Amino acid sequence: MDRRETSTVTSEIADALGREIVGGAYRPGSAIPGEDEVCARFVAGRSAAREAVKILAAKGLLQTWPRRGSRVREMKNWNFLDPAVLSWLRETAPPRDVIIELFEMRLAFECEAAALVAERGTPAAVAEIRSAFEHMQRAANGSSDPIAPDAAFHEAILAATRNRLFQPLSALVHTALQFSVPTTNALFGHSVGDLAAHQRVLVAIEAKKPQRARAAMRAMLEDVLERVKAAPVLPKRSKG
Repeated sequence: MDRRETSTVTSEIADALGREIVGGAYRPGSAIPGEDEVCARFVAGRSAAREAVKILAAKGLLQTWPRRGSRVREMKNWNFLDPAVLSWLRETAPPRDVIIELFEMRLAFECEAAALVAERGTPAAVAEIRSAFEHMQRAANGSSDPIAPDAAFHEAILAATRNRLFQPLSALVHTALQFSVPTTNALFGHSVGDLAAHQRVLVAIEAKKPQRARAAMRAMLEDVLERVKAAPVLPKRSKG
């Protein structure tokens, strides 16, 4: 098996086992299938099986020991900022539960990020936020993908905080929007995110009003969260 084929099989093993772990097939503290079983299941060589385990260990899902196998770590160790782990979560958990958790998490940091940008964002950084908003407006007319500019708006705010510890959260926001936007836009009857709510955040940032920016971001996120909680049935989202 050449290097490309080994890499493909390794990804297949990591993806399958990662999805099963996050989905609850293996409880924290339990052992995952041994190397021989994994090789047989995926028709893989030992090197591919071992590399897959290393990938999952690097994401915090597994603890490994030489000649003792691998066991699932406690959930507190899982790297939910990793796009793959988030992907496995959204594939295995009820959609409403995932959307609620994602919005609760976003409320914990995006409101303060908006306030920080209003306080100290550079003109160039704020211009990036406006550019993303203008792309959202064009997307509302059906001229482009509705998710990309929405994600760019929120990611530009995180980047503009000039706080290095906010930057890795962009991956969480991007994945959250990829998963939730088709459902929440359908719930609101929007072709793109709530333009008026996004504009209120932008205007507050441009006016250098931290408290107003914080409140506008909180109102926007809380509105979506409450509607998701209250909806009797969530609109179905296409797979992708």
